[in-house]
Amino acid sequence: MKKFFEIIGILTLMIGSFVYTEKVGTTAKLSDTLLTEIKSKKDGYKENAIEPIIKDDTIIPGINGKEVDVDKSYEAMSKIGYFDDKLLVYKPLKVENTLDKNKDKYVINGNNTKMDITLLFKVSNKDDITNIIKMLESKEVKATFFIESKYLEKHHNQIIKLVQNGHTVGNLSNNEDYDDSDFVWMKTILTNIGPQIYNYCYTEKPNKKILRVCNIQNSVTIMPQIIIKNNPLLNIKKQILPGSIISLDVNSELNNQIEVILNYITSKGYKLVSLEELLKE
Repeated sequence: MKKFFEIIGILTLMIGSFVYTEKVGTTAKLSDTLLTEIKSKKDGYKENAIEPIIKDDTIIPGINGKEVDVDKSYEAMSKIGYFDDKLLVYKPLKVENTLDKNKDKYVINGNNTKMDITLLFKVSNKDDITNIIKMLESKEVKATFFIESKYLEKHHNQIIKLVQNGHTVGNLSNNEDYDDSDFVWMKTILTNIGPQIYNYCYTEKPNKKILRVCNIQNSVTIMPQIIIKNNPLLNIKKQILPGSIISLDVNSELNNQIEVILNYITSKGYKLVSLEELLKE
């Protein structure tokens, strides 16, 4: 009887070992097949980095790319045993010539490979942007506000809220005079009220002095290619392009047309974003 149970035990171990070996072999085959499939398909999901366009003193920022991280993708998919592109894990392909390295140049546009644009509102001391903000919030879109120092003094709570809500706020100093001490004061305030990546200066034409002063203060200088003083809706229709930075003076005409402008832009497939989002690599 004892001998009988010993034989049964040995047979059980042999069968268990065979089943285990079979399972391991099957799993290994699946794993090898899965890994091979990920490697064979990874190039189809690769997006190369787009380097910036630099011409003379101007720059249009680039965009980072991405490629499949084979090991991490395999680790994610091995849990289900088959290829699923929703489980692909990526690693970045970074732009080499970043905006950080080119603050001595004017930013004239966002990258035109995306349908993003930003509306840039120039806000002087006596302007009222309440209606513009209301319209942006109703459409759930973001924009950019360049403000003068006295406006910041009078409406600091409003500006804090703008930054916290994902809009970009730029620095016009005191009457666009970047030699004025208000420039550095504003820069300090804007740096501390919200998570903006950069500080921003503004000019509508080449100005070496502004570029130099802003570069020293580690700020990015914006020089939009589209500058609209009147007839905003008509001029936007004529000039809008992917990646546009559209500068608009705040006035009664703009306030009357802002809702129609927002509807028109989104109806054409553009996405309204902040300057931070537009320039993000």
